[in-house]
Amino acid sequence: MTLSKNETTEFAESLYEAQKTSSPIPPLTDEKEISVDEAYEIQSGVIDRICGDDGRITGHKLGLVSEAKQEQLGIQEPIFGSVTEETVLDEATIPTDSLISPRLEAEIGLILDEDISAPVTPTDILTSTRAVVPVVEILESRFQGWTIPSAQDVIADNTSAGRVFVGETLRDVTDVDLAMESVVISVNGELEATGVGADIMGHPARAVAWLGNRLDELDEGLKAGELILTGGINAAIDIEPGDVYQIKFANIGEITLTAE
Repeated sequence: MTLSKNETTEFAESLYEAQKTSSPIPPLTDEKEISVDEAYEIQSGVIDRICGDDGRITGHKLGLVSEAKQEQLGIQEPIFGSVTEETVLDEATIPTDSLISPRLEAEIGLILDEDISAPVTPTDILTSTRAVVPVVEILESRFQGWTIPSAQDVIADNTSAGRVFVGETLRDVTDVDLAMESVVISVNGELEATGVGADIMGHPARAVAWLGNRLDELDEGLKAGELILTGGINAAIDIEPGDVYQIKFANIGEITLTAE
């Protein structure tokens, strides 16, 4: 069933209001069957509303970058969303009181040095990257009880975008083996999770190249200065107020965050 323009608008408004008020809603697919293309149309409507509040897009984010996660949600490719200015944290604290049910993922971030035109290859990504940075993404679902029944719901919800913290360390991409870059995550001093860059489609640059080609299909593209979150490198960790999270990458830096 094809969504009408009014239904697409209503879904976008519902997700936007859920984000503004930190009030979860039922999954969209409880009400209607939604295609992947329609889910991205809803996401676009949410982003338009955010940017209409004097926000702006500062980059892109990838999700479902492993085959296991794709199979779990019944989709054959990664998914993507936008990183908006309002989601980037200035301080190393996680504002749990303004979030519904946050979860934490470590990510390898790439800051682009130039626009990249399709067709895009992993080599294009590596030669066009200004710096590699450590990133922590605070995932957030606008759906009740973190229910994620379909990839379409996740896409519409801007791939569960919540908050982003970018570390201060900037490394030259030629100094880092992105596929072998590892991370160790501790909570209150106890080991909680680990990961490696190869978990991201075999190599983070491969995931970003896929994104560049996918954006081209939408008459968009990768732009100079944008921050690209290459996808979660660990299983998402539930965030609890008062906990301290240490994210230590092998070569690109470390981040310590406290949940308030």
